[in-house]
Amino acid sequence: MKIFLTGRPGIGKTTVIKKVVELLKDKAVGFWTEEFRDLKTNSREGFKIITTDGRVLIFASKKLNSPYKVGLYGVNIEGFEQTVIPFLEKAINQKNRIVVIDEIGKMELFSDKFVNLVRKIVFNIDYNIIATIPIKDVHPVVASIRRLKIGNLIEVNLENRITIHSYVYRLILQNL
Repeated sequence: MKIFLTGRPGIGKTTVIKKVVELLKDKAVGFWTEEFRDLKTNSREGFKIITTDGRVLIFASKKLNSPYKVGLYGVNIEGFEQTVIPFLEKAINQKNRIVVIDEIGKMELFSDKFVNLVRKIVFNIDYNIIATIPIKDVHPVVASIRRLKIGNLIEVNLENRITIHSYVYRLILQNL
């Protein structure tokens, strides 16, 4: 079972992922990405990754000096590869688990290890995945996911973003 959520930035893809993870409980193994803000100015400072087992990693920040940049944000590829890659590799070796990846986006795709692992999970029928992808093809792997015939590509939009998690959850249950 392959489910990919797409939609414009800020539309609620991560919220859908988090609601589905909550419903799936321990069947879901993976991560989501959330922004974090400066407490004084309330301006966005960067992004953190949260794993389903509760680990938190500062993934990108305006204050992070990194050769990997997206806009104003330096990206912590080393920390990402040390935290997320082993966690996802462990997840695919557990039976009856759904791998959760939020998101297969520009920042994450700086990591060749991540790209290779995503290809392994996405293009192997033995692995179940729910993931988010950008609305634009920011990388060849995103374009190839969008063309997949064996997955469900669902656009999150203003009309469905409040209730789509229920549909996605039912879809997962029907296909497990």
